[in-house]
Amino acid sequence: MADGPSPGRSYAPFWGSAFLALGASTGAMAAHALEGVLTPERLGSWETASLYLLVMGAALVGAGSGRPSKWAARALAAVAWGTALFSTSIFALVVLATVDAGSGVRAVLGPLTPVGGVLMIGGWIGWLVTRFKTASNDVDSEGRT
Repeated sequence: MADGPSPGRSYAPFWGSAFLALGASTGAMAAHALEGVLTPERLGSWETASLYLLVMGAALVGAGSGRPSKWAARALAAVAWGTALFSTSIFALVVLATVDAGSGVRAVLGPLTPVGGVLMIGGWIGWLVTRFKTASNDVDSEGRT
């Protein structure tokens, strides 16, 4: 599986569904269990991570449906990896800061958040390029689809 999914096969809907379940769970935790435990700033960070899981999860389910090309599947894999890095690093940073532990781990986790963001953005740009390429291939020499 080193080459990634084959054409027509994408794990994006699977990961999107997992992100939706995790986003709903962590969002519910923020709304009901963590409000009195976390500072407002940390609660906001937790909610941001939950929101990204929900939004990217829904987008991955939709974008990964059908039969994506090999490059589209790779772009969506970058989005999935980026979402995982972005949200889980925020959750971990919030927990470690709240219990005042893991300063060394926090120093490593901190840079993972923007790396995840760059992977998400790059993945969506890559997916967009594959969509335009596919759309241009669907138009014949006279501009008809």
